[in-house]
Amino acid sequence: MPIPAYPATLPPLLRATKSRSQAASFTVAEPRRGYGYAQATGTDVPVFWDGELRFDQYQSIAFQLWLKTVVLGGLLEFSMPIRTEFGLIEHVCRFLPDGLADATEQAGIYTYKVKIMARAQVVPDGYIEAADLIIGLPNWPQWLDPLDRAINVEMPEA
Repeated sequence: MPIPAYPATLPPLLRATKSRSQAASFTVAEPRRGYGYAQATGTDVPVFWDGELRFDQYQSIAFQLWLKTVVLGGLLEFSMPIRTEFGLIEHVCRFLPDGLADATEQAGIYTYKVKIMARAQVVPDGYIEAADLIIGLPNWPQWLDPLDRAINVEMPEA
């Protein structure tokens, strides 16, 4: 069954009120003696967002209908674009049951507080491939155009 999408006609999570948390992908053993050691617990680490969705009355109706009929009241996963450090990135998410779509209405604007869990923090492939350059270059954004030209125009066979 395909993963339903968050409606493109509705506003995404608000940037100013969104916070993110993520569990570590390792644990640290704290022995009684000697130096502690780290042990990997896995690479699939979910990421959690506390956020708000704001709608006018008609958008709120559409959201309520989508929530009830498409994702079955929050039971099913869905794909949603979420703004991160890397831009607007599509994540596979689910609503968490505590505080699911608690709503307030003020002057015709409906604000829903939501807790969302994504399968993982998505980092675009281009960033992973360029990690050494990004980490090693001071002020790396100023090098984007010269490096792109050098790699793709001057020496494309390499």
